[in-house]
Amino acid sequence: MRDSAVITGRADLGAIDNTTGEAAFYSHRQPAWHGLGTVTEEAKTSEEVLHLAKLDWQVEKRPLLSMHKGKIGKKIPNRFGTFRDDTGDWLGGLVGNTWTPIQNREAFAFVDELVGGGHVTYETAGALDGGRVVFMSTMSPSITIDPDGAADRIDLYTLFANSHDGRSAAVAVETPIRAVCTNTLDLAVEEAQRTWKIRHTSDALSQLEEARRALGFTERYAAAFEAEATQLFQTAMTNQEFDKLIAQLWTPPAEGARKNLIAAHEERRDRLHHLFAEADTQDNIRGTRWAALQAVIEFDDYFRNVKVPEALTEQEHRNNLAMTALLHDQKNDLKDLAKSLLLAA
Repeated sequence: MRDSAVITGRADLGAIDNTTGEAAFYSHRQPAWHGLGTVTEEAKTSEEVLHLAKLDWQVEKRPLLSMHKGKIGKKIPNRFGTFRDDTGDWLGGLVGNTWTPIQNREAFAFVDELVGGGHVTYETAGALDGGRVVFMSTMSPSITIDPDGAADRIDLYTLFANSHDGRSAAVAVETPIRAVCTNTLDLAVEEAQRTWKIRHTSDALSQLEEARRALGFTERYAAAFEAEATQLFQTAMTNQEFDKLIAQLWTPPAEGARKNLIAAHEERRDRLHHLFAEADTQDNIRGTRWAALQAVIEFDDYFRNVKVPEALTEQEHRNNLAMTALLHDQKNDLKDLAKSLLLAA
């Protein structure tokens, strides 16, 4: 069974694992940027984080048995299920001979060496969907746009996510978050790769040097991202120009369109103009193309219409969507288009 290109999952089920009766989550000193889980005490080593995040369990491959008329038969050749060794729960995996689990402890050791040579501060760690997906994030050196003026800080995280259900590769991704409003700046940067995928094979974690070269932890991505952000910050933008950007991103309703479509467009336009021209989150960058991009991103992160599952609050669902998009390396076409238009103009 081949790994797919990215982590696959369901945003409405992307909840912190509670299989053992305790939340499988660790956060370093303060609430996590994605708003999920709870804060626990500070840990100094990956082994302590592993324990506090309730991730000190392993994945087992077990043979699948045939069944006929209620009777258990022979093993099914070359087919296995994936299970937690602590609870015995099935992790949703149906895998073949070559699929090899990347154990939680191995993943932490890999990230230790990948990011900091064994000296890493973990910001968050945990499991989603009953343990089907395990993640951990570390903070890289931050970027500050216009340090002597606006001082707009962008925090960089290295996020590693691993699936245990056999459906997808593990992924490491560089993730920038704007500190003042926790906007998830999951933007493509042409000059630097931000994602590296690892298939579940017996030598999966032996490719450390290849991963370092591919991702350039973290200098190349940080430098390319900072250059684009600085260019946008140094370019002024008027309310009229921002209105044109809105029309490029969301096509206005045609003449004679239904009233509800016109009302929805006007409501979105008003919200975006408020974020650009009045919101506190733009105070230090007001009137720039960087502020215009942040307004679009903030709208997409917090104000666009979403269908909320009955079991979740709206904020919980938005948090799940943001976390799932990052873990699954989902591209955000709206954000990338907005950035491209602003850089090209």
